[in-house]
Amino acid sequence: MSQVIKRFWKEVQVAPVDDGGYAVELDGRAFRLPGGTSLIVTSLPLAEAIAEEWRAIPPAAGFRTSDLPMTQMAGTQLERIGNDRDQIIGGLLAYGESDLLCYRATGSLGREQDLLFDPVLEAFAQRHDVCPEVTRSLLPLVMTASLQQAFAKALERMDDSALTCASICAPATGSLILAIGLAEGWVDPVSALSMASVEERHQMAQWGEDEALMHEIEKSGNDIDVALRYLALCYGIETNQA
Repeated sequence: MSQVIKRFWKEVQVAPVDDGGYAVELDGRAFRLPGGTSLIVTSLPLAEAIAEEWRAIPPAAGFRTSDLPMTQMAGTQLERIGNDRDQIIGGLLAYGESDLLCYRATGSLGREQDLLFDPVLEAFAQRHDVCPEVTRSLLPLVMTASLQQAFAKALERMDDSALTCASICAPATGSLILAIGLAEGWVDPVSALSMASVEERHQMAQWGEDEALMHEIEKSGNDIDVALRYLALCYGIETNQA
């Protein structure tokens, strides 16, 4: 769990910088991320959203970095994604090796997965010219060279903002295909969460609601929403979310 920090600033401002970006300033000084990078973003709506996170912390109140999701996302982009895209892409490709949409159960759960997953695989194939294989076996699939190349090309085409979004959506859904679809805009967050949680929801339908599983589903949905809100703000799209 992240450390509790007490509010130490009085004022939060957004200030334009000479190279065209926007700095988030605490008491007139640009805030620095853990790696020493100044918190400067290229989108005014994103800068304002980050500033609102800091303003929302009551005076002298304790908070955690998890209370500042847009700040965290910007920090990830500035200090991780921008500095080592190849490593980030390599890590994301690992999700493609065991993609949720490619592994199906049998019986009623398998039929539900087919209804949810098959249209997404078809949409991926239309956009990226390769259809991922599907298995109902316990044995792992071997990713084909064509699929690996399609995944890599899709990720390499993304700018740093979209890659940051995908880096959150892949672990949230267990699927690189869904992460790509969310970042590219052809998968919606409600459908993505429904697919990511289909097994858990099927289990609860049989055995009753499980608080731990419900918490996991809620967290995944929140992660997806935060990632997509961040991406929209990076592109200058205002959102109404707090």
